[in-house]
Amino acid sequence: MSSFHERQKNLFNTLKNAEEQCGYTVKSNADETNFNEIDRRTYQKLKHEMKQFRRKESIFKRQEASLRQCLRSKTQPDYIKNPQKWVYYTLSDVTPDQMSDKTNTETALAFIREMEDREENKNMEVTDDTGAVFKKPVFNISKTIKLNSEEKQQPVFKSNKIIMPEYIVGVSGKKPNKKPVIKNQTNTEEKKVELKLNHLYNDNDDDDGEDFT
Repeated sequence: MSSFHERQKNLFNTLKNAEEQCGYTVKSNADETNFNEIDRRTYQKLKHEMKQFRRKESIFKRQEASLRQCLRSKTQPDYIKNPQKWVYYTLSDVTPDQMSDKTNTETALAFIREMEDREENKNMEVTDDTGAVFKKPVFNISKTIKLNSEEKQQPVFKSNKIIMPEYIVGVSGKKPNKKPVIKNQTNTEEKKVELKLNHLYNDNDDDDGEDFT
């Protein structure tokens, strides 16, 4: 193995010496291209090709704008000429409470309910082939189902401030009245008395039987 490595090393050394003697390098062999310099032959060729475009209008030339287009229009807008055609809206009479998120959601929900009611009324009417109009039956909600109309007070955002609901120290909220359940104890007492009386009757029967004997 040592002889093989020695021969390999000697071979590469001889190749390096041969390169240096011949003056052959990778840099000298590569073609160095300088883009700043133009060959005379290529220059003459480009000049001959561009000769046919002399004294001709360029296809990339922008069309000149007219004087009217350059100057600003002095015509008045229509809302100044004919103010009767336009309606001016202002938000000066709107309070911050009306522009809050709560009022927006309530208005949107009310609009949605109104649209749903309209759709229900449209679908309720059914026309027959004869032209008669029939209405679908309406099912009322049971009275046992009650909606909680009471709304809990929530914090309100007003003029960059959060206003919390009013809270009085020492006063608790309304609690449902819990009535005490009075059990009917009369029936149980009567049953106990009947049991005692039956026991006495049984004792008297036994005494009578003994007297006869």
